[in-house]
Parts: sequence; structure tokens; C-alpha cells
Amino acid sequence: MKKRVSWIVMIILVLVFAYWYAHIAKMNMIYDKGVDNSEYISMGILEDQRVEQKFVCREDTMDGIYVKCQVTGDVTDVNVCYRITSGSPNTPVASGSYPASELKASKFNKLTFDTIEDSRDKEYTLSIWSDPVSARKGVSFYYQPETEEGTELTIGGSAVNGTMIMRTVTNRFDMETFCVVIIFIAFITAFMKILYKLFE
Repeated sequence: MKKRVSWIVMIILVLVFAYWYAHIAKMNMIYDKGVDNSEYISMGILEDQRVEQKFVCREDTMDGIYVKCQVTGDVTDVNVCYRITSGSPNTPVASGSYPASELKASKFNKLTFDTIEDSRDKEYTLSIWSDPVSARKGVSFYYQPETEEGTELTIGGSAVNGTMIMRTVTNRFDMETFCVVIIFIAFITAFMKILYKLFE
């Protein structure tokens, strides 16, 4: 009886741990991850240009956006400003700014904002620019030379054949991660039992 209770408690603990662990920041790529990094194109320092990327959200909520960027010059006084709009006419649903000096060059950086609810299958536009503008220092973003379905990239008011290297992020429970954790724990448990019997 005690052994059965112990197993029940262990199973409950495993399920609780797996459920907790499976609450992750789920990434959804707007670009094609199959495109090699060497094919990415830099937009150049934004100066007075504004980048606009249209995309469709694949999740029920959206908690942030990751963009890959490059930093040029001393940007201690530069901010990256961004706004997300939806619908027609475009209605602002989120906005914010980020100190350019805190950006990690050639890496993905997160643009945070309050959670956007009821976002699944809706079209949004990310607008991003530098403030103040300069020809010698600032932030540059990357895009791939192919336009993905449901997207549209505009740089400085001109349409560009390409898709910004960006990901949306949603903080949520992920069933795939939940199942993987349970399978992994079950495998380790079975493996340890086999070893115990072998050396018993």
C-alpha cells in the first residue's frame, strides 16, 4: 500500500513539474528559418527611415517581438522606438522604446510591450525607427531577400522584396514541451531501474 502511495505521489510531482516547466516563451518566426544567415541583408542605419513589417500572428496572445539587429557607432543617446498597429485604418495596440546602447549586436533583441490579447490569425504592422536620427551612428536591422506569405516589408516608405528577421514571442503552456519532459523523466526512471537490476 505504501509503495502504491509513493508511486502516486511521485507521478503527481512529475506532472506538476512538467506542467510548470512547460510554461515557456513560445517563438514563432516570421521569416524562413531555412534561409542561411549569410543571405541576410542589412537595412543600413535607419537615419530618418521607418521600417514597417506586416505579419500575421499565429498565437492567441503576443507578449513581445525579437528582432536581429546591428549597432553602429556610439549610441548612448539613441533609442529604438517601435509601435504595433492592427486593422484598417491602422489602430495602435502597443508601443515602446529601447536604449540602443543595451542592444546586443548581431543577436536577437526583445522589444517588450503589454500583452496583446485575441491576436490569432490577425494582421499586424510593426513600425520601428531610431530617435534621434544620424547618418553615422544608429541601429540597423536585417531582412531576408524573400517575401514570406502574409508579410510585407517597407523601408522608408518603399516596398522591399524581403522579410524582416523577427520572431513573435508568447508566454504560454506548451503541450509539446510538457510531453517531452514526461517522456524524458520516464526514460530516465526506466533506465535507472534497469541499471539497478543489473547490478543488484
